[in-house]
Amino acid sequence: MEKTSTPIMEEIQGTLDEIISQVRKLIREGNAKRVVIKNKSGETLFQSQLTLGVAGTAFFVIYAPVLTAITTLVLYASDVKVFVEREVNGNHDEYEVEAEVIEIDDDEEEENESEKKKDETDKTVGKKKK
Repeated sequence: MEKTSTPIMEEIQGTLDEIISQVRKLIREGNAKRVVIKNKSGETLFQSQLTLGVAGTAFFVIYAPVLTAITTLVLYASDVKVFVEREVNGNHDEYEVEAEVIEIDDDEEEENESEKKKDETDKTVGKKKK
């Protein structure tokens, strides 16, 4: 069975800390190939390959200059965009959606339940009244 993966360019947005943590996460996962920083007119300010060949503590020594450059450019340059090229497996869904569960209270159901409880409490146990 062949391993199919397609490279995609993903724009990373957020605060400086969020951008750095997302880039680090993608590098740790091992599917990040390169990082590109562009200004608002589309000119490339910084580009670096992120092929991971060494693991462990040497990872941070090797990629510290890359992360420092990203931090500096994002911090001081205005209107920059950070893109990460990464590999996506063929069976992986590239669309991610944040969802929130919303509970809807139905007033009619609540009224029916309260009426049933009220009817149950009105019933008497024992002898019938004459």
